[in-house]
Amino acid sequence: MGKQKTGDGDTKQSSRGGKFLLCDISWLSPRWQSWLVRMQSGFILISSFYLIVQMGVLGLLLLTYTVQISSFHEATETAISITKSSDLRQWSWQLLFLANLYWLDPVLEQFVPPEIVRWKEVVCYGGYLVLLVWFLRGISDVDNCLTRYGHFAWTHILIIFLTFQASLLLRTLQHGMMWYIFSVSIITINDIAAYMCGFFFGRTPLIVLSPKKTLEGYLGGGVFTVAIGPVFGLLLSRYEHLACPTAGFTVLSCTLEPFNLARGQIPPFLWHSLYISIFASTFGPTAGFLCSGFKRACKRKNFGNLIPGHGGVLDRCDCMFLMASFAYIYTANIAHPHS
Repeated sequence: MGKQKTGDGDTKQSSRGGKFLLCDISWLSPRWQSWLVRMQSGFILISSFYLIVQMGVLGLLLLTYTVQISSFHEATETAISITKSSDLRQWSWQLLFLANLYWLDPVLEQFVPPEIVRWKEVVCYGGYLVLLVWFLRGISDVDNCLTRYGHFAWTHILIIFLTFQASLLLRTLQHGMMWYIFSVSIITINDIAAYMCGFFFGRTPLIVLSPKKTLEGYLGGGVFTVAIGPVFGLLLSRYEHLACPTAGFTVLSCTLEPFNLARGQIPPFLWHSLYISIFASTFGPTAGFLCSGFKRACKRKNFGNLIPGHGGVLDRCDCMFLMASFAYIYTANIAHPHS
């Protein structure tokens, strides 16, 4: 799963712009051209996510690993452009592989030889020691230590921010796909609402790390998110294939919680979705601020340019990784503490 800008829009057509597919919009101001391209990309992304959800658990697994790997690629290349440590590129990818093996999703473990699963921790630890020696042996000039250690630290941060949090999100699938879907969707709703409020009403700068974000966008997006979240959560909880627990790639049969507003019968997930929405509207955007600060330090506007109007995959999905860890913490300790 990212961020929309919450400011009043670009003042000129940037490299993040792209071609609008429906008609020629060159007669519009660059600000409105950027707005339309972003909306177009947003519609394509939402439609694609809907199709992925139809694939069930397998689709969400593939999506998670695709987003994680793409984000890692973009962030690593950004770091290399600053540290000039291109010889550590393969080292970084080896560390990512070990991290994914260590936090391998239980659904995928059934396709891995039992011996590897049994000795997974030993294999990963041994592999990490090899990578540590590899890194140290690669230092031939002490004058370059700072940049190489910067790359070393950045890769470890990426592993925690991307791989670890993505693995936590996948563990919520056992309670039903709606936990995954709601968590990544509500932060996207917050991003879109904040962008719209900032685009039309934004005046007050919010944070120096991201100058185009505005207080009006942050507050407006937050109010809309908290208002629409329970409604969206209720809608998801009405579909058995989304609400019922999963085992492997299979959705188990279950009885949906009754809903009758007149009788006061309200599904628990409605309340859960309200609390998750509050988190998404308050702390959710901080992941975007964190990534914006890193890009600013690297003098980069975006991590990539794959998605017109948004930037790269990590530009679009940065906030989703923070939502991933919160979704797991919430389900494991509040919604399903004894499962």
